[in-house]
Amino acid sequence: MNKSNLYLFLLAALIGCSGPKEVVTAPAPSINDFTTTINSEGLRADLTVIAHDSLKGRETGSEGQEMAADYLANKYERLGLEPVGDNGTYFQKVSLTQPVTTSYTYSVYSSEGELVNTSTHNAEEIGHFRTWSAGGPDLTGEIVFVGYSTKNDSVSHFPEDSEGKWLLTFYDRASFSDLQKEIATSNALGALLILNSEESEYIESSEEDKASFGVPGRMSLTYLVDEGATSGVINVISPTMAAQLLGLNDVEDLNNLGQRILAEPTGFEAINTGFTLNHKEIASTIITESKNIVAFIEGSNPLLKDEVVVLSSHYDHVGIGRPDSTGDAIYNGADDDGSGTVGVLHVAQALMSAKKAGAGPERSVLILHVTGEEKGLLGSRYYSDHPIYSIENTIANINVDMIGRRDFEHPEDGDYIYIIGGKIISSGLNTMLEEANLESVNITLSDRYNDLNDPNQFYRRSDHWNFGRLGIPFAFFFNGVHEDYHRPSDEVDKIDFEALTKRSQLIFTTIAKIANAEERPKVDNEEFIKKTQEQPR
Repeated sequence: MNKSNLYLFLLAALIGCSGPKEVVTAPAPSINDFTTTINSEGLRADLTVIAHDSLKGRETGSEGQEMAADYLANKYERLGLEPVGDNGTYFQKVSLTQPVTTSYTYSVYSSEGELVNTSTHNAEEIGHFRTWSAGGPDLTGEIVFVGYSTKNDSVSHFPEDSEGKWLLTFYDRASFSDLQKEIATSNALGALLILNSEESEYIESSEEDKASFGVPGRMSLTYLVDEGATSGVINVISPTMAAQLLGLNDVEDLNNLGQRILAEPTGFEAINTGFTLNHKEIASTIITESKNIVAFIEGSNPLLKDEVVVLSSHYDHVGIGRPDSTGDAIYNGADDDGSGTVGVLHVAQALMSAKKAGAGPERSVLILHVTGEEKGLLGSRYYSDHPIYSIENTIANINVDMIGRRDFEHPEDGDYIYIIGGKIISSGLNTMLEEANLESVNITLSDRYNDLNDPNQFYRRSDHWNFGRLGIPFAFFFNGVHEDYHRPSDEVDKIDFEALTKRSQLIFTTIAKIANAEERPKVDNEEFIKKTQEQPR
């Protein structure tokens, strides 16, 4: 080839190499691309801190719980979530009250106002009554006998008007919820339970209760105590006193009466005993300050970002208690609810990673770690009564409590999760749950406890209920109970991290599905609507 031809060849090659190239555009990221950022290594690292002995079981209001709160807040700050709590912090303060009871005095009066009997229960003496739960320092009302507190479509043992009255009743576990509903909805003063069939049984229990005087009692939300909102007093009455109030000869006659009512419940009607009871409590109070943790991810869609999905877990546990056979007295709560706490934390991390990549949720997501669940769902009740974002714009609650273990029914397989809520509340929410599962980990979504009539009543036993009672659709993610539930042996080394990872990934996908849905889920199960009206909390 001569020089001229060589030059032309090289020139043609150069032009060919420098010609226009095809531009390849990478696809925009999807929110579901970030599911796998949730992994067992990260979950283990955070759970090892949350369930460490140094936090001493994270009892509500304790220094250990404060340490957990600070750890989570620092995590959310580093991730870039917005602090939406008090004064621009990640904390919503919750004030809690505990009574310290010195004594109870119970005085029975006849219809003419004559004192029939008075007795006291304290650290030194017992009387004819003992108190399970107190609701006011000085309460007086008529005593009405209500059989077994049965109430259904065919029979009611309650009077037409229970307001301001004491409801004397044989205790029956099956109808106890009916009694609680009646007290809550009718403003009855409370109950007098005939719990023991023999006087000796009552005396033994009362003697054991002497040790509770002078010891801080059950925590309550201070604002509810201040407003006088109580769930009613539950007193236990001695069978001898119950027989006297009912005009019977002795305890044997009382037990026979109970058997007759059980045999023919439809033949019983409430009876005014003609007696009045004054219940007087002498007590002081302890105020404990605790906090919810609140961190916010604003939605990307200007038309939808005012609607909020709440992702919740409780970060308290039961603290230090009775030691086990090894001498361990710290109840670390690695599963309950350390697993849910770190699961929620890592879902938040994945959502923020998606947002920073331009694939964040269209609706907003509130991360809510609540205090005082073990004390009676206190932190979630506080939030639901003092919402940072309106209840009307809160479109769903996904609650996570115990997702790191296998229960008695699944010893060999962790690829399951119990879903409580969902379709028993909202068919739309249930569809989203099922689609999210198929699009991600595809584990078994068990309906084992997903029943409004399930005797365990799990649909009301964790923080989701304080949203459900207000008509907000919820789904509760739960692995079931196991042998280490509420024991010092609920430790990190018992956690199934593969199961915890899959369940957390499913929760992430579920949140993404709800946040990006065209329509918010609607409550469309009439039975659930009826339950929320019948069972106020």
